[in-house]
Amino acid sequence: MNGRIVIHTEDAELYLLLKHILTLEGFSTENTNHLSELLSHVHQAPPLAVIVDCSDPDMNASALCARIKAATEPGAKVVSLVNTVNGDHGRPLVPSAADCNIHRPFDPERLLAFLRGLRADVAAQSSTNSATILRYADIEMNLSRLRVERDGHPVLLSALQFRLLLCLMRAPDVVHTRDDLIAAAWPPDAEVEPRTVDIHIGHIRRAMKRTGADVIRTVRSVGYALYLPSH
Repeated sequence: MNGRIVIHTEDAELYLLLKHILTLEGFSTENTNHLSELLSHVHQAPPLAVIVDCSDPDMNASALCARIKAATEPGAKVVSLVNTVNGDHGRPLVPSAADCNIHRPFDPERLLAFLRGLRADVAAQSSTNSATILRYADIEMNLSRLRVERDGHPVLLSALQFRLLLCLMRAPDVVHTRDDLIAAAWPPDAEVEPRTVDIHIGHIRRAMKRTGADVIRTVRSVGYALYLPSH
């Protein structure tokens, strides 16, 4: 499982601190302090994530994040460590340039929660490689291509909604509680309200109903399950 984290910083103390925190969580770390070295590392072997120290006022952090993503396929996840809410001093960091922005003094638990989520996604993807296609009624999920079709028609879902449906598809005759669905679709330690699950299930239900009858059964005060509509 890919737990490799590249930390781009010239601050040796910061790197050693991050290395200690991440090693305790089972991640491996590498340090780069030159742009060419960083791009070479991520291009040759894409890491789980790149942590970029954006404290240098002369750094164009937004451009650097873009170059990291361009050097990997698919684009590597980037965490920025910034001094202020405006990013680096000279050139403000575009919020969308990084996948996770952490302001100093940074909260290690927030960083770990983000990285645990990425690792969980990798683990989930690896565990589904042995069964690349799941079918229920006229629904087909292609796990290797991350595609859902119903009666031959594509069903457009977000990555989170795909994970929710996958949980239902793996055990269609089981009623899955909202806690079950949160554990299956969100990163560990994420704070998710039950209502949020209901909203995403509603999106899945509407997407499915464009090409057929409703196949998601709501069990009041419990959760959701798939079912075959009666004729």
